[in-house]
Amino acid sequence: MVNDPKYRLKRMKKIGFTLVELIVVMAVVGLLTGIILPVFLHGGLDEGVSAFQSTVLSAKTFAVTQRKRCILTLNANYYISPNPLPCTLSIEDTGKTFKKQYRLPKYIRFWKYNSANFQSGTQTIYFEPNGISYDSQSSSNTPMDTVITLRDEKTKITADRTIIGNTCQIKK
Repeated sequence: MVNDPKYRLKRMKKIGFTLVELIVVMAVVGLLTGIILPVFLHGGLDEGVSAFQSTVLSAKTFAVTQRKRCILTLNANYYISPNPLPCTLSIEDTGKTFKKQYRLPKYIRFWKYNSANFQSGTQTIYFEPNGISYDSQSSSNTPMDTVITLRDEKTKITADRTIIGNTCQIKK
């Protein structure tokens, strides 16, 4: 029966996939790719926003617990080249006894500071022991909200974060 030509023909028809099966598999793969791919593309920006938020929290915590004014410096001086330097955040007290530096991920940049372009230079935010913050442009110690925009240079996607002046909390 194995040498029967009809048997061989039936067996050959069962080998392989039908066109409908191939289309269903391709649709499922496309759907999963559409769901998962954005997670990987936004990973750098999310990491940069997290680094920024944790640095702000560290500055606030230092100012309140040590009862000293703390300065957060945002440094946007970097080189636009195949190997750009990362943007940095520095926390230090006014007596210069404490200093800690953080780096943003490689392609994450400071983009705007209170709606003005901020792609080079430094900006300073002050954190007071009483739990308020203000920027260097303030003339007095009155609380002031500060908006920072971060941008992923690969995907050109931005994310805004606001440091609330009265509480030093971060909001989207």
